[in-house]
Amino acid sequence: MIKFVGKILKFIIDSIQLGFYYICLVFSKGFFFYFYVFFLLLEKILHLSIFTKIKSYFKNKQNNPAAFLMLVFIFYVGVFLYSYLYVSKSDIKYVDKEVIQEDIVDKPKQSIASDKDTYKSNEINLFRKYGQMDINQVDFSDLKEVNPDAVAWIMVDGTNVNYPVVQSGDNDYYLNHDIKKNLKASGWTFMDYRNSINLVDSNTIFYGHNLLNKTAFGSLSNVFEEKWFKNSNHYIVIRTENVRYVYQIFSCYYIDPEIYYLQTNFYRDSDYQEFLNTLKSRSKFDFGLDVSANDKIITLSTCTDDNKGRKVVHAKRVDI
Repeated sequence: MIKFVGKILKFIIDSIQLGFYYICLVFSKGFFFYFYVFFLLLEKILHLSIFTKIKSYFKNKQNNPAAFLMLVFIFYVGVFLYSYLYVSKSDIKYVDKEVIQEDIVDKPKQSIASDKDTYKSNEINLFRKYGQMDINQVDFSDLKEVNPDAVAWIMVDGTNVNYPVVQSGDNDYYLNHDIKKNLKASGWTFMDYRNSINLVDSNTIFYGHNLLNKTAFGSLSNVFEEKWFKNSNHYIVIRTENVRYVYQIFSCYYIDPEIYYLQTNFYRDSDYQEFLNTLKSRSKFDFGLDVSANDKIITLSTCTDDNKGRKVVHAKRVDI
């Protein structure tokens, strides 16, 4: 009986291995066939021996599924390295006393438009370019030359969030356009179109994608870690063209997509207080911060890692 079961298992395993081999062989033939045909065409047109050798190389690879598997492996390793590991510790920003204080007038302003002084010359990721800026040295006249939709600058302690904020006539445009208005899946950090750019609403809302490389709002996941909760000062700084505000986080949580926390203003203080109490009760951590209907708050919203829910961070304006 045991030998019979062993033979059955061996048959199943051998069948799976053989099936996998033939599947890889089919993909290998299809994948390398296009290269073979391409260089065959070049050989017929240009009559160069180099193309004959390359054509033969790809023809041989058609019957080599291991080569196809190696290419797939290299591809996924490359995607992983680019999208996830392309993050350096220097990206983390901290809201210290210099960040909170009034603008430093004895330092020259850095130009947003200049790659020479502000950015690393080999950096093409716009989030990383702007992430290198000193929030105290941001020149909004330069920023508005890059994009007139720029309304603020946001910095979150202990994260990579240190970017310009834009605002359009809806909450869709900057989901797939960058700060230079180029069509891009990574989008940009933006303010809810219903909010005043002067941050006078009860709840001012900011959005950003949860990117794997920890740019945009990808590093907001830090806020949900015990290490961040213990070591951070929990501050968020918002600079506009005319004023700087400091906010202190009082709630962070995961939730299914909803519109409840996206309310911007309230007709009655009692409704607003109930709203604030609900937000605070949802928090993963107890920040020990009281919030009342007299407070102005901000909300940072992004998707969860599985893209099915939302990561939400709330902070109230404080005097420093």
